[in-house]
Amino acid sequence: MTHPGPKVQKLEEGRHAICTCGNTENAPFCDGSHKGTNRTPEIVDVDAAGMNLAWCTCRNSGNVPRCDGSHSQVRGGDTQFE
Repeated sequence: MTHPGPKVQKLEEGRHAICTCGNTENAPFCDGSHKGTNRTPEIVDVDAAGMNLAWCTCRNSGNVPRCDGSHSQVRGGDTQFE
């Protein structure tokens, strides 16, 4: 599977649970799919101005759920899923 890079999404004001396990069906948001794993969601509090989140779609980031550019180091853009 080829992933060209992160997905950038604007988060509105409020508290958000961001998936760190990669199993959610509602990316980038946690849907509870981490239950039974050692992962927990990252809680992000967003102020009234909102914020953009560049979330990893390749699963190679060392800073999950955020993109750290690791996708550019994967040969041909293909990723190795854990």
